[in-house]
Amino acid sequence: MQDVKKETMASCCVNKICNLIIEGKLLPGEKIKGDYIKNLLAVGLSPIREALSRLVNTGLVESIDNVGFRVAHITRNGLYDYYKSYAKIEVLIFKEAIECGREDWESNIVAALYRLSKIEKPEIKVSYEVWAVQNEDFHQALISGCPLNGLKNIRDNFMLLKEWYNNLAYGHLKGDLINVNHSEHSKIVKLALDRKIDSACSLLYQHTMHGLESLVLSLERLGYIV
Repeated sequence: MQDVKKETMASCCVNKICNLIIEGKLLPGEKIKGDYIKNLLAVGLSPIREALSRLVNTGLVESIDNVGFRVAHITRNGLYDYYKSYAKIEVLIFKEAIECGREDWESNIVAALYRLSKIEKPEIKVSYEVWAVQNEDFHQALISGCPLNGLKNIRDNFMLLKEWYNNLAYGHLKGDLINVNHSEHSKIVKLALDRKIDSACSLLYQHTMHGLESLVLSLERLGYIV
């Protein structure tokens, strides 16, 4: 029972510390002080250390010999590595979704595209926060037909880092109105429904990589890249 309780507390700490990092309350490169987390979360140091050790595997936290833990640094090379790896995983899962997806998957991506079409119009601006949620729902729908949970679990870890990077780079835009382009989303869906796998996957890869340069520029401007 004691081990179960310790595991539950450590898991709870993982989620709470993860949120502190993703929300920017602990910044890249910042030392994570055990006493600060202990007082903030009202837990002992043991589950905190366990939680931080687990978070090292996510890429959000770094372990430093004889020092302890800190929020991971963000480097230009690391971002390029992450983004290319993420794009390739996304395409691999999308390929499986196209090959295996049936009518429910088709209905799902058509519905997600329709919801996006209501806000992705050239003549109107949309709240960044609203668009970001709808956009993520759309991309989740694209890969929902993939039956391979192992690949999806790998993607989940990439999505955790993506959320962190995007919050740091674009968190200040949440209340802003932006212009968005619907055409690529529409083309991706059409190619997927037509089962044109190579063309659909190629376009999704390009679409995913489009966000890299603006992300790097924003993080550099804000001083988060070392």
